[in-house]
Amino acid sequence: MQSTETPILSVRNLKTHFKSGFGKNKLVVKAVDDVSFDIKKGEVFGLVGESGCGKTTTGRTIIRLYNPTDGEVYFKGQRITAGVESLREAIKDVKFDAKQEIDNLKSEMESELESAGEGDKEKIKEQYKEKINKINLNRDEKLAEYKEEIEKRKEVASKDVKDKDTRELMKKMQMIFQDPIASLNPRMTVKEIIAEGLRIAGERKEKVIRQKVEEVLETVGLLPEHANRYPHEFSGGQRQRIGVARALVISPEFIIADEPISALDVSIQAQVINLLNDLRDELGLTILFIAHDLSVVQYFSDRIAVMYFGKLVELADTDELFKNPLHPYTRSLLSAVPVPDPNFEKKRQRIKYDPSVHNYKEDAPELHEIKEGHFVLANQAELKEYKKRLK
Repeated sequence: MQSTETPILSVRNLKTHFKSGFGKNKLVVKAVDDVSFDIKKGEVFGLVGESGCGKTTTGRTIIRLYNPTDGEVYFKGQRITAGVESLREAIKDVKFDAKQEIDNLKSEMESELESAGEGDKEKIKEQYKEKINKINLNRDEKLAEYKEEIEKRKEVASKDVKDKDTRELMKKMQMIFQDPIASLNPRMTVKEIIAEGLRIAGERKEKVIRQKVEEVLETVGLLPEHANRYPHEFSGGQRQRIGVARALVISPEFIIADEPISALDVSIQAQVINLLNDLRDELGLTILFIAHDLSVVQYFSDRIAVMYFGKLVELADTDELFKNPLHPYTRSLLSAVPVPDPNFEKKRQRIKYDPSVHNYKEDAPELHEIKEGHFVLANQAELKEYKKRLK
């Protein structure tokens, strides 16, 4: 359900790269590579793709568990994280371009001086000195501007829980982790696990903490007496409910659900999805739902973005994406969705995605809005082909 068109979250040109090794052995993994999207208040935004495509890294970068290499994330209109790689590259370009211009001017000056008379040489030198000073001045202004922006972005990235404004804003954003076993501390009781967020947020009254923990346990379908038990005493579905309770206890507006059902049995998956659906309606939550099960995403999401190798390849409303999949990778994913019909399954033809079908050497792809609300990654030749397919 979408209450307004104003985005609660905006991701702009987000990049998260991981580096290992040194010199010739240095390896750069572009886990997230130039990803942009908006999430509207009150909607469920599905992020899908195969394992290793960058979905989880995107979610963890948004909530500041990872620092971005480049790009920006805005939450409720305020920038909460930003990378600086593009600005550093811009600084290198400015210095290089200025040096090239100055070298060219010096060559021109030398040529003019060779053919000029003695009386004109000083005048020529002064003219070129003015031009060079102007280039240096322009270069220094741009460098100062870029360096100032880098400092601003570093300041945003360095803000932590001690910063009051950042703390209050980030309290409105929480995450449900993929593994309900690994994400819960086995040495802590359920009460301490759930109350940890309240304590970090500054709540000190034990009576208030106990009351809120019991309320949120009931909200997710557990009992108040469960508060004194340890994680190993619960089933997988119950542990995931504890994870949901931990995310809800400080009343967030936005939740990142990172494959919250992938480690659960099918019957328990339905319970958790229905729980999230109910909470979404009751509490007005906005959810970024990360998954690779397209059947679940189709049922649960308002819009879906498809990721492949760190890039968004398609984004559309759920019905539109399933009705008109355009990118070959999206078509391949949808062809693999199981259908509970044995006769259909026997005849079903799966589409294999081959990245070599794209020729991006001369014409690089961009994310184009091919139809209102429907975006696809394509170059100009592919865009024409996709438009024909829509007609």
